[in-house]
Amino acid sequence: MQLFSRVMITLIVSLLVSQVKADPLRLVYPNFPPYTYASDEQPAAGNFLVEKIMQVLEQPYKMAPVPNYKRALSDVQYGVADGFFFASQNSQRDAIAEFSKPIVYNNWSWFFRYDSYFDPDANNFKTDVKVASIEGTNTLRWLNTHHFKVVGKQKNVTKLAQLLFDLKRIDAAFLSADVFKSSHVHPNLVSGEYIEVVQRSAPFGIYISKAYLEHHPGFMQDLNRAISEVQNKYLDNTYSLSGLKRNAD
Repeated sequence: MQLFSRVMITLIVSLLVSQVKADPLRLVYPNFPPYTYASDEQPAAGNFLVEKIMQVLEQPYKMAPVPNYKRALSDVQYGVADGFFFASQNSQRDAIAEFSKPIVYNNWSWFFRYDSYFDPDANNFKTDVKVASIEGTNTLRWLNTHHFKVVGKQKNVTKLAQLLFDLKRIDAAFLSADVFKSSHVHPNLVSGEYIEVVQRSAPFGIYISKAYLEHHPGFMQDLNRAISEVQNKYLDNTYSLSGLKRNAD
């Protein structure tokens, strides 16, 4: 009788695990090159790494692009999605989702015109220098939280570059260095005609909704183990996009 009970318990647990694995994890990601973007050709670095992580987990999943981080957070909040990537951490996101182990790190940098540099450490920088970032990003949230002189919020890198280099309505752009420098949406970005000052380094990871984790106990621990395995195989010890090894298979 005891043997029968143990067999039944094992069978039930196996069926439950199989059901969890059978349910696709619904992930969304913003259009945030070079980290994430929709492509029928070579996937963005973030998409590539998350695909590898899901393969290690043997987790069925669906990925869908959204316009920005604001929409990604909204989709998770209202149950349209179970998580989003690549994201840095903040308290607003922490309220509805859990942040994974960091996957890569990116620099948050100030960008200035060659003919108009301001020292970010100067006493009057916050009060006198007009700055901007992209809507829905943690860089914009950071600027507002630390009371910089923010001029509006831009929808994408193209608008931000025009505001800085052409219209000269701002003195500095503040955002992920990889995102700005790799966009090539403005001649100054193609030629490297700008001044960059790194402010801080921020980790990027995956947010999984608390509602999903409540119904899938142990998932975050498994996810973090899979992240470590993928990092060891596809990234060098800088954990940056420059150290990505796509051909490691």
